[in-house]
Amino acid sequence: MKLRDYIGGMSEQQLADYAERCSTTANYLSTHIRYATKDPSVKLIRALAKESGGAVSMSEVLEHYRLTDAWNQAA
Repeated sequence: MKLRDYIGGMSEQQLADYAERCSTTANYLSTHIRYATKDPSVKLIRALAKESGGAVSMSEVLEHYRLTDAWNQAA
């Protein structure tokens, strides 16, 4: 599942719970993470995948930030 869709499909409480598990805020998730307007830390990237409980994979988080394209072009 795409990270943007995962975050967008959550209720306020689900978003707050996910944000807490990721050590961030619901507002940060719904604005900066959902629309990829700020680069997250490696710790947050890992948490976004892990704390989704398998709904969003690490590769999907990396694709969300277009990190896989940059990695493939550099190789």
